[in-house]
Amino acid sequence: AAVTAAHLGMKVIVAEKAQRLGGTTAWSGGWMWIPRNPLAREAGVHEDPQAPWSYLQEELGTPWGQPQAARVQALLRHGPAMVDFFRRHTALQFIDGNAIPDFHGQRPHAGLGGRSVCAAPFDGRALGADLARIEPPLPPNTLWGMGIAAGSDLRHFINALHSWASFKHVARRLTRHAIDRLVHGQGTHMVNGHALVGALVKSATAAQVQLWTQHAGVGLLTDTQAGAERVVGAELLGPNGRLIVRAERGVVLSCGGFPRDVARLREQVRIETC
Repeated sequence: AAVTAAHLGMKVIVAEKAQRLGGTTAWSGGWMWIPRNPLAREAGVHEDPQAPWSYLQEELGTPWGQPQAARVQALLRHGPAMVDFFRRHTALQFIDGNAIPDFHGQRPHAGLGGRSVCAAPFDGRALGADLARIEPPLPPNTLWGMGIAAGSDLRHFINALHSWASFKHVARRLTRHAIDRLVHGQGTHMVNGHALVGALVKSATAAQVQLWTQHAGVGLLTDTQAGAERVVGAELLGPNGRLIVRAERGVVLSCGGFPRDVARLREQVRIETC
């Protein structure tokens, strides 16, 4: 959202409560379910728009209300356009999931492939000093801090002792990682969700987006105009105290902290302790 808004000429601030950028996205697989995406179409994978719609109906249950239908329609309509936009205008590129079926492959209208994309590996050296601002990959998912991508990269590591080509691939990866650790203090060959965050940070800084770490959102500013209440800014809590940021075009909330908010959990669910 920040990169897109900046591309459209808006002045954008990203407020991140943590010390580093990326959150759990940097630890994720980096895959996105985007049916009828450009990479699938370029590979000759074409399907009726009704197929993924029907698959989601099976997954989510019917009947749908209008809000749910509108959200699903927005995903299916704008997802492919999002992939196309980032490929053409930003540092974020993708690899296809044309051979990856839907998780529930026995469901009616499930796809056998062509509905997923993943962030392509990204060279963290392009980030310069911003590399140190990004959350590193989750240690259990790495080899000495080096991320390993699914697909051919992972196959090479599995077959390293059985294939000369795989052995050379792994040797190159390990050599570069060792040099990166000496020069940069961490690996720079970013994969999966780590690559997704790295490419987005590079794209954001190139678009003059301000990235404020250690600034938690603690409230929204509202105003009533013509009888309707609208959000006009946000209150942040940073290292120097509370800060008010007014927004002419709007505020986007992109957070997943509900499970860590014990007070809100108690309002919604019964918590038992042993």
